[in-house]
Amino acid sequence: MNPSRPEGAASKPPSEPSAPVRVRPAQEEDLEAIAEIGSEAFRGLRPPERGRDWVRACWRAAPRLRYWVAEKSGRIEGYILWMEKGGFREEAVVELEQIAVRRSNRGQGIGSILVKVSLRDLEEGLRTRGSRLKLVEVTTGTDQGAVEFYRRNLGAEIAATIPDFFHGDEVILVARR
Repeated sequence: MNPSRPEGAASKPPSEPSAPVRVRPAQEEDLEAIAEIGSEAFRGLRPPERGRDWVRACWRAAPRLRYWVAEKSGRIEGYILWMEKGGFREEAVVELEQIAVRRSNRGQGIGSILVKVSLRDLEEGLRTRGSRLKLVEVTTGTDQGAVEFYRRNLGAEIAATIPDFFHGDEVILVARR
């Protein structure tokens, strides 16, 4: 699954969210909302039944894969999925596997908040087990506006291009810590 900018996402700079956004690790009861948001955002999670199956499979892969959600006014408005790669190493490599925000709340900075808070929490968890974050990887389409988002929020830069990946060329971005 690639975390490219969801279909129809605004390319304008984010404005301030109208209500406070709370980011927290996902709980099992959040999976339906995650699947709904994912199905709205990504073709690979449609039809919704397929999306629910995918979300449940990722949930079961914890702690290798971990979801965080963004709540606004008590409703889940977005999520992020991080994947640890290559084993539980002293110098961890993680991939931002997927990020999505409800269409009605895009352009409000929720995605940026999700990235920053969840990555901080993820790094804290790594330190607890005696590891440190070495780098963050993210893959996104070249025809998408997400490259600038990942540069701005992760300090990521393009490391490689993969021709004809999902729906066209994809780029791999890397942020070294």
